[in-house]
Amino acid sequence: MNHNVRRGSLKHQIADEIRRSIFRGELMPNDKVTEKQLSAYFDVSRGPVREAMQLLVMEGLLVSTTYKETKVASITTEEVTELLVPIRINIETFALKHAYPSWDEQNFKAFEKILEQMERAEVFNDTQLFSELDQRFHELIIRSSNMVNVENFWDGVLSRIRLLFVYQNNLSMNLQNFVESHRVLLDVFKSGDLDESVQKLQEHIVKANTPVT
Repeated sequence: MNHNVRRGSLKHQIADEIRRSIFRGELMPNDKVTEKQLSAYFDVSRGPVREAMQLLVMEGLLVSTTYKETKVASITTEEVTELLVPIRINIETFALKHAYPSWDEQNFKAFEKILEQMERAEVFNDTQLFSELDQRFHELIIRSSNMVNVENFWDGVLSRIRLLFVYQNNLSMNLQNFVESHRVLLDVFKSGDLDESVQKLQEHIVKANTPVT
């Protein structure tokens, strides 16, 4: 983590640093975090640290037990199979059905650009960057729907979904397979067949999300 935070909205700056550390894998599931530890690290009082931790608890990145300890959240097999995968399928396929008819060459170029960056990240085995690009690829589907309610729904569960991207890619250790699965998905998108695109997207999400324990 970067311990040099600027004055201003300290709680948001501290929350950003902790969030980045979780997504980078510097803080792992079930790692313990304390107000004392973080206030010393950032050289600030405990007040903004406490507020930052509360923000991350609300986002589902930290888990806090009254009078006990606060830990980095984990993702269980049950949450993956019964909650996160169905949520992703419903949001992304809904967005795809509404966005697909208006897609043009510019949309496909945007997917291609991310895919090229994923290929480079795979070469250097940069799992952190790869996870970010994986998320961006799927967010293109969401954002291209131009439906505020869909985007808000996605944003509301994004932290848990991003955790899933990070943990899954780190556990897989085979980024090449992920690159290929996205290439296949994009090829189907380019076919112009909406029904096949929806089916392939569903299959892609299910196959990519091996339960995390």
